[in-house]
Amino acid sequence: MSDFPNVTSDQNRHLAAIDLGSNSFHMIVARWDNDQLVLLDRVREPVRLGWGLEEDGSLNEQARERALSCLERFGEYLREYPTCSVRVVGTKTLRSLADSQVFLAQAKTRLGHPVEIISGDEEARLIYLGVAHYLAPSGRRILMDIGGGSTEIILGEGMQPLLKESLNMGCVAITKGFFLDGRVTDKSLRRAQVACLQELEPISEAFTEKGWDEVLGASGTIKAVAKVCQAAGWTDGTITRECLDKIVQSYRLHGNTDLKLPGLSDDRQAVFLGGVLVLAALFESLQLTNMVAAEWALREGLLFDQKGRLQNQDIRQASVEALAKRFHVNMEKSARVAQTAQLMLNQVSGDWNLESEETRKILNWSAYLYSVGLDIAHNDYHKHSAYILANVDLAGCSRSEQMQLSVLALAHRKRFPIKHFPADNPALIKSAILLRLAIIFHRDKKKDEVLPIDLQVVATEIKLTLPAKWLEAHPLTQADLENEIRYLQDSGYQLVLQGRDS
Repeated sequence: MSDFPNVTSDQNRHLAAIDLGSNSFHMIVARWDNDQLVLLDRVREPVRLGWGLEEDGSLNEQARERALSCLERFGEYLREYPTCSVRVVGTKTLRSLADSQVFLAQAKTRLGHPVEIISGDEEARLIYLGVAHYLAPSGRRILMDIGGGSTEIILGEGMQPLLKESLNMGCVAITKGFFLDGRVTDKSLRRAQVACLQELEPISEAFTEKGWDEVLGASGTIKAVAKVCQAAGWTDGTITRECLDKIVQSYRLHGNTDLKLPGLSDDRQAVFLGGVLVLAALFESLQLTNMVAAEWALREGLLFDQKGRLQNQDIRQASVEALAKRFHVNMEKSARVAQTAQLMLNQVSGDWNLESEETRKILNWSAYLYSVGLDIAHNDYHKHSAYILANVDLAGCSRSEQMQLSVLALAHRKRFPIKHFPADNPALIKSAILLRLAIIFHRDKKKDEVLPIDLQVVATEIKLTLPAKWLEAHPLTQADLENEIRYLQDSGYQLVLQGRDS
């Protein structure tokens, strides 16, 4: 019997995670054995996506093709895997990419699976999740992950992150900013160090005042520093401030980033100094004395998160509920709206091609979150709701998922904002229509009987049939539905309201 719902074959019990980082693309494949993660394969390619990011947010063609070629190779490996078993996320460079939607479409074509862009906060949560599963509980820990374009810092206890930050500095970003020509001088070193310390200045106190019992580092840069420390005979692999000073001094004397250090791989050489300077700034700003490199990080965190989704332990559900309560949403009313939206979705899902589980989840969550803006102001609260959902830290959600929730909140009342809907997601417009209709049936706070809704759709025509006597008994709902006929004209869909005798 399969461990996961809707997954039947042995191969489909495998999970794959891909991290599209600014320096490297990583893929890991694993299976679950007695609830333990067994890694089957790891692939890393130094794509250097961040090198190709221009100042205007465009991606040069060389970097784009390196990335897409790598994804095509990954896709050959994963072609037979169901989408529910594969999670692919992009981090800092894809967050900064001006034409990210174009790149995501190209990536999906080459890879055969969709790619999500995740926020810095979500990246930090997943990193901590991966490391926390690898290590035995040992009090409070601070964890750092230096990527190509960003650095994540997380303070946590057990499996729970308590404080998270994502900073705009990484091994590629610092190298591009201060050592692009390969030359290392006292001036370039000093400028890079100051830039890193400036990035850390606003957040360091929040971490240091809480304290921790152990210091951990994750991912490529930090593991590479640990290897250099060990290969040079300075430590057993523990990273210390003295080791970092020795590495920086070696580059200062050599005068170039092409320094061949013991234990350092050739493909990391060009960006290693940038990463070391970020790490040195972390040590100075957070007053660290030593650090141990952890084996697991973002990719493993993705696997545990995906396993939770497949076993109906989706953190996104908990995040939605927490946000709704934080903004004092009427949960009973929202539950009724959600139930009515699902009732109508069941009636039209086949004709409207809305049968995906993710569509159902997004619609359900929107029923609980469309009114969060009421906690700010009643006037135009749907605009406040949309802003909150686009910008809040919603653990587990990708940037695309948050934007879908934001658009649904914006579109749940008044004129239909068709210009805000992405052209490549017609399901979102249909979900918005279902949410609007569900809300109309629950304008007041009273509990109602089972609603006698009969909803049928043919292309863009929506036929809503209700008992004539019911409409007579609910004149305000009837008036709202008649107004909705006019509002939906902007959506390209036509609502037809009719009564029936029974």
